[in-house]
Amino acid sequence: MGKIFSAFIYVLLLIICVFSAILVFPAYRKYVNTTVEVSELTERLDRKKAECLALQQEIHDLEHRASATEKVARERFRLCREGEQIYIYTE
Repeated sequence: MGKIFSAFIYVLLLIICVFSAILVFPAYRKYVNTTVEVSELTERLDRKKAECLALQQEIHDLEHRASATEKVARERFRLCREGEQIYIYTE
């Protein structure tokens, strides 16, 4: 009777462990996927913050530095000062 009872307890514990693993594994997998997604979003947020700071600096320079405004006018709109000539080289 004692051996049957202890065998029953071992089988019961084994069944409990198997069902626990079956129930915990999907939650663990979801946790790992969420952690990876959070990491990717954090990296993306850091890149966007850096881009935002660069744009804010560019806006500040355009508002307060004439040389920045002149640079934009020359590079983007191909404007020049009176008497200057623009040379465009093509390959």
